[in-house]
Amino acid sequence: MVRQIKPDQNYRDKLLKLIPSEIVAAYMVVIGIIPKDYAKWGTLIVSLLLLILTPFYLKKLQNVTNNMQIAFCSLSFVVWVYSLGGPFMYWHVYEPWIASIVLIIWTLLVPLFVTIKK
Repeated sequence: MVRQIKPDQNYRDKLLKLIPSEIVAAYMVVIGIIPKDYAKWGTLIVSLLLLILTPFYLKKLQNVTNNMQIAFCSLSFVVWVYSLGGPFMYWHVYEPWIASIVLIIWTLLVPLFVTIKK
Protein backbone atom coordinates (compact mmCIF):
# COMPACT_ATOMS: atom_id res chain seq x y z
CA MET A 1 0.00 0.00 0.00
CA VAL A 2 2.69 2.41 -1.09
CA ARG A 3 0.20 4.87 -2.59
CA GLN A 4 -2.21 4.83 0.37
CA ILE A 5 -2.17 7.97 2.52
CA LYS A 6 -1.45 7.26 6.17
CA PRO A 7 -2.51 9.34 9.22
CA ASP A 8 1.03 10.37 10.16
CA GLN A 9 2.16 11.56 6.72
CA ASN A 10 3.25 15.12 6.16
CA TYR A 11 1.90 17.58 3.60
CA ARG A 12 4.52 16.77 0.94
CA ASP A 13 3.96 13.02 1.12
CA LYS A 14 0.21 13.50 0.88
CA LEU A 15 0.61 15.81 -2.10
CA LEU A 16 2.70 13.28 -4.00
CA LYS A 17 0.12 10.57 -3.37
CA LEU A 18 -2.76 12.76 -4.56
CA ILE A 19 -1.33 13.39 -8.02
CA PRO A 20 -1.97 10.42 -10.30
CA SER A 21 1.44 10.79 -11.95
CA GLU A 22 1.28 7.51 -13.86
CA ILE A 23 -2.09 8.43 -15.36
CA VAL A 24 -0.91 11.96 -16.24
CA ALA A 25 2.21 10.47 -17.86
CA ALA A 26 0.11 8.02 -19.87
CA TYR A 27 -2.12 10.92 -20.95
CA MET A 28 0.85 12.96 -22.13
CA VAL A 29 2.29 10.06 -24.15
CA VAL A 30 -1.01 9.15 -25.80
CA ILE A 31 -1.86 12.78 -26.59
CA GLY A 32 1.49 13.11 -28.34
CA ILE A 33 0.54 10.23 -30.64
CA ILE A 34 -2.86 11.56 -31.75
CA PRO A 35 -2.73 13.19 -35.22
CA LYS A 36 -3.85 16.84 -35.38
CA ASP A 37 -6.85 15.94 -37.56
CA TYR A 38 -8.22 13.79 -34.73
CA ALA A 39 -7.13 15.93 -31.79
CA LYS A 40 -10.54 17.38 -30.88
CA TRP A 41 -12.23 14.02 -30.35
CA GLY A 42 -9.09 12.03 -29.65
CA THR A 43 -8.05 14.11 -26.66
CA LEU A 44 -11.60 14.03 -25.31
CA ILE A 45 -11.91 10.26 -25.60
CA VAL A 46 -8.44 9.60 -24.15
CA SER A 47 -9.10 11.99 -21.26
CA LEU A 48 -12.43 10.36 -20.41
CA LEU A 49 -11.01 6.83 -20.66
CA LEU A 50 -8.08 7.68 -18.38
CA LEU A 51 -10.42 9.45 -15.94
CA ILE A 52 -12.57 6.32 -15.77
CA LEU A 53 -9.43 4.16 -15.46
CA THR A 54 -7.98 6.20 -12.56
CA PRO A 55 -10.10 4.73 -9.70
CA PHE A 56 -9.57 1.18 -10.98
CA TYR A 57 -5.83 1.75 -11.30
CA LEU A 58 -5.62 3.14 -7.77
CA LYS A 59 -7.74 0.36 -6.23
CA LYS A 60 -6.46 -2.67 -8.11
CA LEU A 61 -2.82 -1.85 -8.82
CA GLN A 62 -1.94 0.61 -6.06
CA ASN A 63 -4.18 -0.92 -3.34
CA VAL A 64 -5.68 2.43 -2.35
CA THR A 65 -8.75 1.88 -0.17
CA ASN A 66 -9.56 5.45 0.87
CA ASN A 67 -12.44 6.61 -1.34
CA MET A 68 -11.70 10.26 -0.58
CA GLN A 69 -8.15 9.81 -1.83
CA ILE A 70 -9.43 8.12 -4.99
CA ALA A 71 -11.90 10.96 -5.63
CA PHE A 72 -9.26 13.64 -5.10
CA CYS A 73 -6.80 11.80 -7.36
CA SER A 74 -9.43 11.64 -10.08
CA LEU A 75 -10.14 15.35 -9.72
CA SER A 76 -6.39 15.99 -9.75
CA PHE A 77 -6.22 14.27 -13.12
CA VAL A 78 -8.90 16.61 -14.49
CA VAL A 79 -7.01 19.62 -13.11
CA TRP A 80 -3.78 18.43 -14.74
CA VAL A 81 -5.49 17.79 -18.08
CA TYR A 82 -6.98 21.28 -17.95
CA SER A 83 -3.62 22.79 -17.07
CA LEU A 84 -2.07 21.09 -20.11
CA GLY A 85 -4.87 22.29 -22.41
CA GLY A 86 -6.14 18.87 -23.41
CA PRO A 87 -9.58 18.63 -24.94
CA PHE A 88 -10.53 21.89 -23.25
CA MET A 89 -8.55 23.93 -25.76
CA TYR A 90 -10.18 22.16 -28.71
CA TRP A 91 -13.64 22.79 -27.26
CA HIS A 92 -12.76 26.46 -26.58
CA VAL A 93 -13.13 26.34 -22.79
CA TYR A 94 -9.44 26.71 -22.01
CA GLU A 95 -7.71 29.80 -20.68
CA PRO A 96 -3.99 29.31 -19.88
CA TRP A 97 -3.97 31.86 -17.06
CA ILE A 98 -7.00 30.26 -15.41
CA ALA A 99 -5.44 26.81 -15.83
CA SER A 100 -2.27 27.98 -14.10
CA ILE A 101 -4.16 29.49 -11.18
CA VAL A 102 -6.38 26.42 -10.77
CA LEU A 103 -3.36 24.10 -10.82
CA ILE A 104 -1.48 26.13 -8.22
CA ILE A 105 -4.45 26.49 -5.87
CA TRP A 106 -5.46 22.84 -6.26
CA THR A 107 -1.92 21.65 -5.57
CA LEU A 108 -1.62 23.83 -2.48
CA LEU A 109 -5.01 22.98 -0.99
CA VAL A 110 -5.80 19.36 -1.86
CA PRO A 111 -3.49 17.74 0.74
CA LEU A 112 -5.26 19.72 3.46
CA PHE A 113 -8.63 18.13 2.69
CA VAL A 114 -7.70 14.47 2.53
CA THR A 115 -7.41 13.04 5.99
CA ILE A 116 -7.15 9.56 7.39
CA LYS A 117 -8.48 8.54 10.78
CA LYS A 118 -5.99 6.85 13.09
